[in-house]
Amino acid sequence: MSVFFYIFIRRMSIKNQQENKFTFSRFERNGIIVLCLLILISIISKKYVTNFFAKEYHLSETDKTKIAQLQQQIDEAKNSYAYNNNTDKSDYSKKEYSNNYSKDKTYSSKKEYYDFTIEVNSANQEDFERLYGIGKVYAERIVTFRNKLGGFYSINQIKDVFGIEDSIFQKFKKNLTIKPVAAKKININTATFEELTVNPYFFSTVAKQIIGYRTKVKPFSTVEDVKNLYFVKDHPEHYDKMLPYIVIK
Repeated sequence: MSVFFYIFIRRMSIKNQQENKFTFSRFERNGIIVLCLLILISIISKKYVTNFFAKEYHLSETDKTKIAQLQQQIDEAKNSYAYNNNTDKSDYSKKEYSNNYSKDKTYSSKKEYYDFTIEVNSANQEDFERLYGIGKVYAERIVTFRNKLGGFYSINQIKDVFGIEDSIFQKFKKNLTIKPVAAKKININTATFEELTVNPYFFSTVAKQIIGYRTKVKPFSTVEDVKNLYFVKDHPEHYDKMLPYIVIK
């Protein structure tokens, strides 16, 4: 910026000499003042930014003590949460297990923990909470999911419940049995958006495409027509999930 300032002054000086003038006009004086201010602001800003990033911050002993106390509280909260919410689904190592659970707690008997079965279409929330890795929240989700479907046709459907990973499912799968029930079928040629979306497999995107296909293309004549939906084309495995709940009239 200093270079530009010098060039500007030099040009003004030459111009004045040529015109035999030794004073600047008001416009030229204002320009010089603005340039000087910009140079000053630039120098101050550069110094401030440099000092800001170069400054070393040191924690006082009081701050260090407070941070240590907060970390201790966080650790205690984590341990408390793990004990209260995961006593029936802990995946701790043997060392962690021995530190957090005594032998007379829930894990005292492997036989008690593993040797039971529940029937997925009749089990209540408390029954599902007995499963490995399933606490109150997931158990409630399973029951809600099942009720919206009208019943499971396969125990593998529990994997479709939000948040339940396959690795966890494989650990409690052996505790499940099923007595298939008559599925609550939906007539996709007449069902409204609200009626479709009650079923978790007919969520918003699928429901909109079903309604769009039957109104803009043609009514569904066979269940195979469902494969023409864009979502099903991109996710062909979803067709098998929907199929038991579809009826065409």
